[in-house]
Amino acid sequence: MSPAVEFWVTLILGPFGVHRFAKGQIGMGILYLLTMGLFFVGWIADCIKAGKVYFSDARYSAEISNKPRYLVPTPAPGLNLNSGEICVYCENADYTVTKNRVTGHIHESGGTSVRVVPGVRVGRSTGVTRTIRQDITEHYPGTLYITNQRIVFSGSKGTFNKQLSAITTMAVNPEGIELQFGSSYYSLRVRNAPKCINILEGAVNGLPILSA
Repeated sequence: MSPAVEFWVTLILGPFGVHRFAKGQIGMGILYLLTMGLFFVGWIADCIKAGKVYFSDARYSAEISNKPRYLVPTPAPGLNLNSGEICVYCENADYTVTKNRVTGHIHESGGTSVRVVPGVRVGRSTGVTRTIRQDITEHYPGTLYITNQRIVFSGSKGTFNKQLSAITTMAVNPEGIELQFGSSYYSLRVRNAPKCINILEGAVNGLPILSA
């Protein structure tokens, strides 16, 4: 369900557990149905949770739709600009990498035993050690620049310097932006992802730059 549908279903039909059934939580759905949403306490808590997601999603969508009509020149400390190049975005950013790593081990013991004489058994202990793996996301800080010619990320890892014309795809999520240059993929966490992607799209599309 979309955030909007989930919120309204929870608000209107929550006491009967419909939103729980819709998520496949059959047990909780039955419990809600028999207790009127855990005596309305569970229903109210679910409404608050769904409401936060819904209104956050609506605000995020509005920010994405708020396209600028022009770009504003911005200081670019640390970046050497080419002739005729103007920086329109400069913010701290994190290069993010998600890796599947070993985070621990579990030893599962077992064994067999054989009766030799009454009251005496001889056994052999066996065991298997299983590896636990989890996705771990690492963040490497740096600075992201967008100019009317390039997009540059300068940091301890994930550094790149690309022409705007080299961008294959760009996407945005609530935490950051995702960029692809041919076969190279970069995920960056920025403070205001909608603003960043709007400026980047404006630069790619040749949006006019406000005169000083």
